[in-house]
Amino acid sequence: MESGALLHPPEYAEKTRTGSAGATLRQLVFGMNDGLVATVGLVAGLIFAGSPKGIVLGGTLAAIIAAVSSMALGSYLSTQAEVGYQEAQIRREQREIDENPHEELQEMRQIYHGYGMSEQEIEIFLTHFQRDKHLWLRMMLRDELGIVPESFENPLKNAGLMALAVVVGSLPPLIPIVFGRDPRHVFVWVLILSALTALGLGAATARSTGRVWWRSAISFLMVASIAAAIGMGAGSLIAPLFA
Repeated sequence: MESGALLHPPEYAEKTRTGSAGATLRQLVFGMNDGLVATVGLVAGLIFAGSPKGIVLGGTLAAIIAAVSSMALGSYLSTQAEVGYQEAQIRREQREIDENPHEELQEMRQIYHGYGMSEQEIEIFLTHFQRDKHLWLRMMLRDELGIVPESFENPLKNAGLMALAVVVGSLPPLIPIVFGRDPRHVFVWVLILSALTALGLGAATARSTGRVWWRSAISFLMVASIAAAIGMGAGSLIAPLFA
């Protein structure tokens, strides 16, 4: 099957770009949120366990590196698996059109009946499909399976975006520790920077999703606050066990 066979008309370009932007936003939000929540929870836990600055920094940096590797690899593998599945569906649909054209035409007839088209309109479509199998395949993919090949995500791009997002999200809780002498003395700044980052991330997300910005910001802040609370609680409870 030729790569150009599945190209949609120019009118699809804008929708394809919109789908790609949505995928990019998902990677960035997921990665930044994960990096922020995991890091603030870990920093809080280490500080409340009485760990010195070196342990807090070393442990947190190691956790960030592990998170970046894990999240990027997970994003790559999941995207690759999704694209592989969709490509297999395309090959299967192409094979069915070649081997069982009458059955596939009947499927399209049923689909367009569901759209409310008349028999005459449907027959015009089906006649054209039989003359242009590339168009037929495109329409089968779109109308039967909801697949638009031009909108397939790039595994390497998603992995890179995820890695970048995790790093950016992980930095705010760590910055006060880097510049402070005693982690306990700068913990309030850890909370402030994390809260501001959560609010900013929520507000930025709202611009793309159409949600009310302050509701989205508060939602992200609540998640980060829960992570910090869990980290503080765990650190306070676990530290005496190893004292």
